[in-house]
Amino acid sequence: MFTEAFIKKVKNIAIFVIVYTLLFILFFSTLSYTLPFVLAFIIALWIKPITIFLNKRLKISLNISSLLSTIIIFTIILFIIVLIIFKISIEIRDILNNLPDINNIINISQVYINKYEQYFSQISPEYVNRFKDEIISLLSNAYSITVTILKTSVSFAIKLPKVFLIIFITLIGTYLFSIDLALMQSRFLSIFSDKTKDKVVMIWNEGNKMFSGYIKAYTFIVFLTFIETLIGFSILKIRYALSLSIISAICDLLPIIGIGIIYFSVALFYFFSKKYAICFSILLLYIIVTVLRQILEPKIVSSSLGLKPIAVLAAIFIGIMSHGFIGMLYLLFLLVFYKILNKSNVL
Repeated sequence: MFTEAFIKKVKNIAIFVIVYTLLFILFFSTLSYTLPFVLAFIIALWIKPITIFLNKRLKISLNISSLLSTIIIFTIILFIIVLIIFKISIEIRDILNNLPDINNIINISQVYINKYEQYFSQISPEYVNRFKDEIISLLSNAYSITVTILKTSVSFAIKLPKVFLIIFITLIGTYLFSIDLALMQSRFLSIFSDKTKDKVVMIWNEGNKMFSGYIKAYTFIVFLTFIETLIGFSILKIRYALSLSIISAICDLLPIIGIGIIYFSVALFYFFSKKYAICFSILLLYIIVTVLRQILEPKIVSSSLGLKPIAVLAAIFIGIMSHGFIGMLYLLFLLVFYKILNKSNVL
C-alpha cells in the first residue's frame, strides 16, 4: 500500500516521538534536583564568548578568564535580582497591610446585588439566588488567589537562603563547566566517526540556534507584557505599578493563571472603590495586552524557530488545552527537535 521509504520515515518519526517523550518526562521529573547544574550549563554556554574573549585579548589562562566572566555575569544578575526583590517585598508587604477584609468585599458585593435585584424580580428566585452565590463565590476565590500569590511572593523572599544556596551551586557549576566546556565537547565528539561527527556538530549548531531563538522570543514576549502593564498602570496612576507589572509578566508564562488574575483583581479593587473610569480602563488595557500577545506570540516564536506559524499556533493551543504550560512546552520542543533532526537529514 505504502512505499518502503514512507514506512521507514514513519518508523523513524515514531521512534523519535517515543524517545523524546521519555527524555522529556525524565528531564522535568528530575529538574528539582538538577536545576542548579542545568542552569550552570546553560549560563556556561551563554558566557563562552566572553570567556574566549578574555582568554585571547588579556592573554590569561582559561581558569582565570572563566572565573572573571562568571563573576561579571553573576554580579550583574544578582544585583538586578536583589534590587527587584527588595522593591517588590516592600510593595507587596504594603499591599497586604492595606487589603480590605474579605467580609467587607462580600458585604459590598451584597449591597450591589440587592440594589439590582429588582431587575431580576421576574426571574425565578432560584436562579437569582444561584447567581448571587456564584458572584460571591467568584469574588472570594479571586481574593483568595490574589492573597495566595502575594503571600507566596513574600514567602519566597523569606526563604532566600535556599535560593542563594541554589545560586551558589549554580555559580560554582558555571565556573567548572566553562573551564571544561571545550574539553567536554571534544571528548563527546571523539566517540563518533568522522561522518557522524559532522552530523552531530550540525545538529548541535542548529539546536543552539533554535533554542537561543526560543529563549529570545519568550523573553521578548514577557518583557513586552511587563512594559505594557507598567506604562498602562503608570498612566492610570495605579499604586505598586512596578510590582504588579513584574507579577503580571511572571503570570504571563502560566497559561492557566495568566495576567487576568492581576488585571481583574486590580479592576475589582477600583470598582469597589467606586472609581469606575479606572476600572474600565484596566479592563480595556487587559484586552489590548491579551490581543497583542495572541497576535504576536505565534509570529515571534515561529520566526525565531524557523517553524510555520500555523504549527506553532496549533502546538500552543493544543498543549495548553491538554496539559497547560507543560503541554505547550512538550509540543513546541517536539516541533523544534523534529525541525533540527529534519534539517540534519536524520529524519
